[in-house]
Amino acid sequence: MTEPRTSLRVAVLGPVQVHRGPSPVDLGPSKQRAVFVVLALAVGQTVTVDTIREAVWGTDQPSSARQLVHTYVARLRRVLEPEMPPHGRMHMIRSVPGGYLLAIGRDAIDLSRFGVMWEQAKRCLAVGESAHAFDLLGEALRMWRDPSLSELGGLLRTEGTVEALRANWFEAALDYVSTGLALGDAPTVLPVARQLVAAEPMHEGAHARYLAALEQTGQRAAAIQHFNDVRVMLSDELGVAPGPELASAYRSVVLGMRSPAMRGPVVIAKVPARPPWRGPGPALGPLINREPDLNALARILTQDRMLTICGPPGCGKSVLALQVAARLRDQYLGGVAVLECSRIGGADELDRALVRLLDGTPGLCSPAKLIGDRLLLLVLDNVEHLVESCAGTVDGIVRSCGQVSVVVTSREPLGLPYETIWRLHTLTVPAGEEPDWIGDHPAVRLFARRAAQVCPGFQLSAENTETVAALCHRLDDLPFAVELAAVCLATDTLDELLRRVDDPLRWLRPARRGGPEHHRSLWAALRRSLDCLTDEERWCFLRLAELPRCFREGAAAAVWQQARGAPADTPAMLARLVDKSLLCVQRDPGGLQYCMLRLLHRFAQEVAAAEPA
Repeated sequence: MTEPRTSLRVAVLGPVQVHRGPSPVDLGPSKQRAVFVVLALAVGQTVTVDTIREAVWGTDQPSSARQLVHTYVARLRRVLEPEMPPHGRMHMIRSVPGGYLLAIGRDAIDLSRFGVMWEQAKRCLAVGESAHAFDLLGEALRMWRDPSLSELGGLLRTEGTVEALRANWFEAALDYVSTGLALGDAPTVLPVARQLVAAEPMHEGAHARYLAALEQTGQRAAAIQHFNDVRVMLSDELGVAPGPELASAYRSVVLGMRSPAMRGPVVIAKVPARPPWRGPGPALGPLINREPDLNALARILTQDRMLTICGPPGCGKSVLALQVAARLRDQYLGGVAVLECSRIGGADELDRALVRLLDGTPGLCSPAKLIGDRLLLLVLDNVEHLVESCAGTVDGIVRSCGQVSVVVTSREPLGLPYETIWRLHTLTVPAGEEPDWIGDHPAVRLFARRAAQVCPGFQLSAENTETVAALCHRLDDLPFAVELAAVCLATDTLDELLRRVDDPLRWLRPARRGGPEHHRSLWAALRRSLDCLTDEERWCFLRLAELPRCFREGAAAAVWQQARGAPADTPAMLARLVDKSLLCVQRDPGGLQYCMLRLLHRFAQEVAAAEPA
């Protein structure tokens, strides 16, 4: 059998992707993908089994780690060379003394092509060929689909590897922005300059280039505002003033705004206090498995000014929004303003609450007029019951206030034309990405952390991990439900708790105080979703309880047609329930399939049984 000639293309500078010709290659579950990534990062070089083990598992290696490496390599060979017989799949991943070697051309991997272009660009810069270097750097940076390398960071346990790659992007991006500014092409490099300061908020050189890019694109006021934000951050975090490079960039901005007769020494004012925080603060403790969401939302808010976080009840929308606001606080000189909206009844009440939050007098001015030119991050939490009113208020603020950013949490989008929507899901792991040890499952980790808070000494073990995983599975891996269950360990054993979740809506009600009322019990959280529906949507949703959790459009139409009041447009009604996070859509060979969380399905059954048809 001859060696296969179908070309393989590998992309690691973002979500890991492999293509054989035009066809994508499924690399399998996460640990298997990690093994491939380790080989790809060292393409053409021998990688020992011990190196692979350390990169994939770190110090917490299972006893079977070495055998697992061999197993994953065998599976990778099967998917990379499917046309070859089992004993002939040795062309791409070769066995060498002590380990393995990925034998594909270096130009087949985007990381290698990036490195070649970057080196060429540096040689061009050294001989004064700035325009050619700028083109090479731009082409090289376009290969980076995710400069933070979120997936690689999740796959590999050796932090130094991913950090070194991120550093390469950062240095190349610095070269690109510097060259573009020197060539007078600030509009082209401004987005990359913005990415630089978001990636390394303590790097003064990045901030200096961002100030220059803003100044060259005519945004001097924004540049001065940004300098003030950085000044505050450096004082709070490091206790230092801006260094020479950043101060020089600031002087250039200020002098550019003055007439020649007014030019003279620029005095940097005393560092003010940290930007204020109004309203409820973020929850205590780390997030579980939400770091990719947190990083993505922080990046979105550097480019877009209106973001809505949607998702089913109890998935953690509020916690995530407040954590994003806490991370970005120092970038907003006007600070962060958080309004918890669950008890607000309409547009007028919303406007009055916003004015009070911003220290104004209700009735004398609108929220937009009060915000004005403030560089402010506004968070409107739990607005699903007043979507229309909230949409009108947010639209007025965003259009009138050029420096405000708005984050909304809701079970459905606001429907504004410039709205960025982020769908947040439960902690369920996608099929094929299950961790090797079930204790690494994010829902299980969340349960263990909360259980240790109410039952000191609780730890996952070989005896209890499967029970905890089964419990989380019955609760849809929904963060709110998992936390409520863990709190019950203060009075119940784990086996008793497992029996309790057979009827979670009735028995899973530990005392929970603080926060809005619908955050105090599982029943209240689910009931709120029902209360936000129209009469027609409510009727249709409850009828779906007669179907299995997963169903197709025809089944929904059939059950709705059995009674009077059926919707005229079944697809439109299903789309409305998807928008409101009561259903999710899955695609399979049979077409579209609609699915409902177990807890929502059970809730609909109980409510439907208690009400007349």
